[in-house]
Amino acid sequence: MTLKVFQCTQCGMTLFPARYFCPACGGGQWSECAVEHGSVAESTVVRHRVGAQGGGDVHLASVTTSAGPIVIARLAASMQPGDSVSLDVDDTGRIVGRAV
Repeated sequence: MTLKVFQCTQCGMTLFPARYFCPACGGGQWSECAVEHGSVAESTVVRHRVGAQGGGDVHLASVTTSAGPIVIARLAASMQPGDSVSLDVDDTGRIVGRAV
């Protein structure tokens, strides 16, 4: 599934997740924009999750999308700031980043 961000039809501000009103102009009309790529801004590893049985490490990153908004994506492996990723949404609704 493709990741969608939302662009205000009045002022063009692009945000994620969707909002009721644009924080820049107060507009309430949005258009959906598909985003397929981004670059890693920050990354971290979650080593322990409460209630997870033997889940292993989870790699997460703040990714600046090609449209501008920053999203938090799950990664298959550790990545460095500046690395390019493709973005997708998996069957459970998680944003997933894959090395390009």
